[in-house]
Amino acid sequence: MRALARRYRSDEAGVGAVEFALIAPFILIAMLGSFQVFALARARMLAVAATRNLADLVSQQASVTASDVADYCKGAKLSLLPLDTAGFAASVASVSYLNTVRKVDWTNTSCGIVSAIATAASDAAPVTTSSGDSAIVVKASFRYASPLTFPLALNVTFSVSALARPRSGTAVTYGS
Repeated sequence: MRALARRYRSDEAGVGAVEFALIAPFILIAMLGSFQVFALARARMLAVAATRNLADLVSQQASVTASDVADYCKGAKLSLLPLDTAGFAASVASVSYLNTVRKVDWTNTSCGIVSAIATAASDAAPVTTSSGDSAIVVKASFRYASPLTFPLALNVTFSVSALARPRSGTAVTYGS
């Protein structure tokens, strides 16, 4: 009996398989977790890009209509591909600064209603420093749902804002 016990103690034939079986779950969780982190970072970057693109498209125009902004919103949503664009909503406002007062000239919510657009006048302060200045403010939200539910199910909503100065130098007007 002692000889049999000594033989089992000195036999190392299955040690590698046992070590792999103990370590493999941790490696799998680390790999899937890093995928989740990188996918989340990518979703955030795409949401920022879509918001900036929308602000840039509106600021290039001298005048916009509701249908123009709706078209620009479709273009901004294309910036989110290959992610699901259904969770993207953005509100656009034009802010002007005259005689020490910043006021919202117009607001468009054809791309979705984002409540943070209510602070557009104060948000435009960094780019409207002189009387006569104007800015386009875009507030967006993007709801991201991770395709993986292991090790964590991620459902995150990003809130993003973008500022753009009108390219023509004058305020972007809004018509029907």
